[in-house]
Amino acid sequence: MYLSEINTYPIKSTHPISIKAGYLFPTGIGFDRNWMVIDANNAMMTSRKYPKLLHVFSRIEGSNLRVILPQQDFLLSLLPQPNTPVLVKHWGETLVPAWPQNATLDAALSDYLGLACRLVYCANLHSEDVDQAVSFADAQPLLLTTTASLAALNDRLGEAIGMDRFRTNLVVSNLIADIEDDWSSVRIGACELEVSYPCERCVLTTIDPVSLIKHEQQEPLRTLATYRRLEEGGVGFGVNLIVVRAGPIAIGDTVEVLS
Repeated sequence: MYLSEINTYPIKSTHPISIKAGYLFPTGIGFDRNWMVIDANNAMMTSRKYPKLLHVFSRIEGSNLRVILPQQDFLLSLLPQPNTPVLVKHWGETLVPAWPQNATLDAALSDYLGLACRLVYCANLHSEDVDQAVSFADAQPLLLTTTASLAALNDRLGEAIGMDRFRTNLVVSNLIADIEDDWSSVRIGACELEVSYPCERCVLTTIDPVSLIKHEQQEPLRTLATYRRLEEGGVGFGVNLIVVRAGPIAIGDTVEVLS
């Protein structure tokens, strides 16, 4: 088995950046989910409810992040300077400190999405306590999927879908479907990762990231429910991971199951 794809999503719920090599920190792949769009009530906005976010692109250029909207683009520093934080609602009721970024970009985003919103940077990434540093990722720092599991799903679907539906960070090329369910820890390149739990999939998987159209029959969730139900409810595809040993990774790295 080997690592065949690496994706980072600098702005949560927007288009990914596919990279050939990167670095795994305790918070995940560098720059992953460091930024997030919030509404007028300082609450998280995602493409589950606002699919047009999927057509917000970004790319890393030197020490900057270029944010690309359909009609214009903006440059942000990859390491923003601290400023007066706002408390934003991520998951649950816990409020997270974040730094506002660019008022002109906020206005453009608001115009594009059709409601007041702004882009913020996760201040907790710079926590003095390294163990408390977190990004705006949903649950765990990393999500891993495998090519064999996608092939097994596509064999059951009327129309095949791509791995982009699952917004994964790491794709492992392998031969046995759903084998990742049995992993406890793995080594990829110089990094060691611990499997936390299966990833419960949501309605976002039913939205075509190109057309932004939601599948009328709720695929692939409907098919996953026939063979991938989780004990605690919902359906799973892929696994969440935490970083035990940080380090560089690259496409082509051997994936070794430690336990």
